[in-house]
Amino acid sequence: MSDFKEQLRDRLGWLGEKLGPVAKRLGKWVGYPLFFLFFFVLFAYLTFPYERAKRFIIEKVEYTERGGQKVPSGWELEIVDLGPSGLTGLSASGVRLVKLPETPDERPVDVTITEASVSLGVLSLLVGTLSVDFDVAVAGGDIEGSFAQDGTTTEIEATIEDVKLRRVGVLRGMLGLPVAGTLGGEIDLVVAEEAAETAGTIELAIDGLAVGDGNTKLQIEGIPGDGLTVERLDAGNVEFYATVEDGSATIERFEGRGPDVDLDGAGSIRLLQPLPMSRLDLMLRADIKDSYKERNGRTQGMFMLIENNRRAGAAKTPDGAFQFRISGTFGGRISGSPAGRAPMPGG
Repeated sequence: MSDFKEQLRDRLGWLGEKLGPVAKRLGKWVGYPLFFLFFFVLFAYLTFPYERAKRFIIEKVEYTERGGQKVPSGWELEIVDLGPSGLTGLSASGVRLVKLPETPDERPVDVTITEASVSLGVLSLLVGTLSVDFDVAVAGGDIEGSFAQDGTTTEIEATIEDVKLRRVGVLRGMLGLPVAGTLGGEIDLVVAEEAAETAGTIELAIDGLAVGDGNTKLQIEGIPGDGLTVERLDAGNVEFYATVEDGSATIERFEGRGPDVDLDGAGSIRLLQPLPMSRLDLMLRADIKDSYKERNGRTQGMFMLIENNRRAGAAKTPDGAFQFRISGTFGGRISGSPAGRAPMPGG
């Protein structure tokens, strides 16, 4: 056994003599560049102009290109602090995104992001592509995924978990009432200039959707006074699923079955580059149950007023449900109009 050990030691020594010069050359041509690359990254990390980056991000959100000119986007962005995250990332805290009112009677609505981290794909920049991984804490939940964009294509992958709708001010601003429920789901999208290359899926679910709280008043056109107090309307769990191909997202499933109302939706989303130009065309039907209408004197009085309201009458379907068409662009105004006589897309 000792002879074997001596032979093995001799062979390893011979191998070390032969490979030693090669290892030194590799150290010179590989190790030194990596050494200098490390200190270059460290220097960039310590001297990165975070204030300038913050102003750049804010400007990109608050302004957009239209007809070759820079015009206000209708949004405002606030960032309290922006700093490093890893070697190629940014971390932001105290982020507030505000949708500015478009008419004198509207109020600004906002989304507050507790913390956000973004990791930039440095190698992708060398070929002219923006690629980032992100993790955003918002409304008590988390949105994690990736975003990539070149001159003609945008790719989005996102996982949404436990986002509390009550804390999303944009929804209350759109509906005029508090909204409760927990949002989750998956988004996997490729949006290209060529419609044939646009594809993907959108799958969302809201657990325990409810609208109104028994205190907040809803302004309804044609009904005098300061509005109607809306009792909590429970819609149960709502599911949304859309498939994307040839430039359009077709809504395959949009329904909720709750103790107070049954919800159904259908329609499409025309996806365009850039994404803010994408257009929504959705039909939403709400069949409110008699048990809710007759719950108490307040709900009974509310529906008596609604029955005699012209706008509500235009939204009423032949079988007594209420139906609205919701349309607009992502980057502009999204509004609803009564559509009680319109057929539901897809039957």
